[in-house]
Amino acid sequence: MTYDAIDHLKGFGYAEREAAFLYMVAVHSGYFLRRQFNQFVARERGAIATHFLRHAASLGHIEEMPCADGRIIYHLANKQIYAMAGNAGSQGRRIKSSREIVRRLIALDYVMKHLSHEHFIESSDERIQFFSQLKIPSTVIEGAEAFGRIVPISLPTESEKLIMRLAFLDEGQRSTAMFARFLRTHEALLRALPRAEAVFVSVTPLLFSAAQHVFDRHMPLKNSTHSACPLGVEHLVSWLDVRYRFREEACSITPEEHRLLQEGECIYHAPVHAGLVASWSNGAMNAEKVRKLFGAEQHRVSFVTELIDASYPRFLDQGAGYAPGYGDAAKCLFNNEIEDEALENTCH
Repeated sequence: MTYDAIDHLKGFGYAEREAAFLYMVAVHSGYFLRRQFNQFVARERGAIATHFLRHAASLGHIEEMPCADGRIIYHLANKQIYAMAGNAGSQGRRIKSSREIVRRLIALDYVMKHLSHEHFIESSDERIQFFSQLKIPSTVIEGAEAFGRIVPISLPTESEKLIMRLAFLDEGQRSTAMFARFLRTHEALLRALPRAEAVFVSVTPLLFSAAQHVFDRHMPLKNSTHSACPLGVEHLVSWLDVRYRFREEACSITPEEHRLLQEGECIYHAPVHAGLVASWSNGAMNAEKVRKLFGAEQHRVSFVTELIDASYPRFLDQGAGYAPGYGDAAKCLFNNEIEDEALENTCH
């Protein structure tokens, strides 16, 4: 977070935690729920939220958007607040479609969940500067920016390894088509990073398995593994271990291990494998040494799923692409959809 921006926001009479929350909303979402503010300031409910909401509304910084189920979404609509947060060009101050609003609320929950142990690269300028330091071509960076949807990007603050996390936010779609588009758009960037995680964030686990298949199809391991271990270094390590126990020590092995042994015999027959077998037998080679030997060629992009266990306003006419996770009797969030979602629908 930029503390100069928070100090400027405090000039409107906000407490420090209130200013910090407004800053986070301006950068990552544009929309929030009362429970999200309570979570951020570590309060379950009470006068603190009421005072904050009344104060922000009286200054014209937020607008209430009543939902049909009795809940209220708060929209940070004041251009000056976005400018103070260093995000003057944000589209968050404009009214979005119901789906996009929920997606932005999910983004806020995701960011708050990881804020204590991850650093989020917030603005486009900051991302361009950071990726440029990694010698990533500008065309790759610009291509990733063209996705047109919120993609939280973060780094773990306590890890020595540079692991970039790019989050895809799924608000309950039945289809993985948009995730496939996310991978196509960000593939070059993901592959250019030293190490990266593509995080599939959703309010339901229904698509986790399908998303894994989409990831494997778009970013196959065979494109980034060493020729000596086409099924991955862990498969080679397991084969060397099972082979040694079965053939050298005459130990019994399980049926699964026997299948692994037979599979490896068909794959690992090059001179490099003969050398590994001999070194493994005389103790000169072990699992860690094999991993280190081929580690530089290992797949650098991994797939991770994350469930956001939270409730969001419900919808009435969710369309053919929407999952039933919000309830069959869901009501309308707004009377009219403001944004045209024709482009998104064509992707499904």
